[in-house]
Amino acid sequence: MMIILALLFIYYQFFREENLAPTSSIKRKFLSGLYAGMIGIFLMIYSIQITSTTIVDLRHIPLLLVTLYGGPLPGLIAFIVIQITRFIIGINLSSFVSLGLLTSLYIGYLVFREWKVGIFIKAFWMLIYSNVAFSILIIYLLLDIKSIFSEINVLFWITSTVTGAMALYTTEHLRKTNHLFKEYKKSATIDPLTDLNNVRSFDEALNRAIQEASTNEKKPLSLLVIDIDHFKNVNDTYDHAAGDIVLTQFGKTLRSSARLNDIVSRNGGEEFTILLGDCSIREALQIGERVRFMIEENAFEINKDVSIHITASIGASTFPETVPSPAQLYREADEALYHAKRSGRNRIYSNEQTIKVYKYKKRASCPFFIFLSNDSK
Repeated sequence: MMIILALLFIYYQFFREENLAPTSSIKRKFLSGLYAGMIGIFLMIYSIQITSTTIVDLRHIPLLLVTLYGGPLPGLIAFIVIQITRFIIGINLSSFVSLGLLTSLYIGYLVFREWKVGIFIKAFWMLIYSNVAFSILIIYLLLDIKSIFSEINVLFWITSTVTGAMALYTTEHLRKTNHLFKEYKKSATIDPLTDLNNVRSFDEALNRAIQEASTNEKKPLSLLVIDIDHFKNVNDTYDHAAGDIVLTQFGKTLRSSARLNDIVSRNGGEEFTILLGDCSIREALQIGERVRFMIEENAFEINKDVSIHITASIGASTFPETVPSPAQLYREADEALYHAKRSGRNRIYSNEQTIKVYKYKKRASCPFFIFLSNDSK
């Protein structure tokens, strides 16, 4: 039992990022089957010898677990590893009996895992099936029906059942722990509502981008700060749950409007940002206006009967075109956002002297851009 539990713990430390499942990669299944086979080898080394050529152990438990969670492939790999090792220990009648036993167990496990019941119920019947198969083997080897009540058989039933239950409980506990670890790791960088980067992830990305921009001014760095106009009215009118629904759809709209490599983040509340690498102020304004237009045109569904329209104001800044230092990107974009708010909302604004306002309009169903500068009144 200690061997199994210790090796299970080690396994789940190595594979912390992803739990074994039928959808896992072939590589993962192969490695898991190989590891289960290794556990089976350890269990054979520390086995109980009941005749001159027959040993008893719990090699079926790692085979059970890896087949239960991973499916046919990792179970088959474990089966092959265990059986080859058994032949290396000695080629005799018992080794061929072991082959027959493992084959029947493997096939039985595949049948049991298809049951539409809970994991613990599946595992319980797998253990019972294993114990019954072992009892039949004991009767065959000792040629005595009374051997089913022998001390070896009774102790095997107890040990197999208790160890199997402990192994299953430990496996479930470690799988849940790894799942929570993965979720906590994700929540440290991802906003759970919109599935965008959170403010912590944005800060890290912005700092990296600032360092790169400081050493290579040939690639401009732009930032859009986006705020939903009058979002409080949505919460007050439809409640906060509806507001969350709108924010979720808003995040998807931003992601679909931005470029593939742009970093889209929710910085808190109804404020969002898009970090644009290798992007001039003119390109940033084009992207920002596309974002603003898609938000304005989109119908945000609160439920199947109610959908609303919202708008957003956007501030833009670019290093080195609008700010002399990349460290000033956020401050300048935030100031530009407030200017857009004060100027009437539902617009994008930049502190660039030659391009003041950038509006996206429709004419004859064909969108086009209008640039308004200090030189054109």
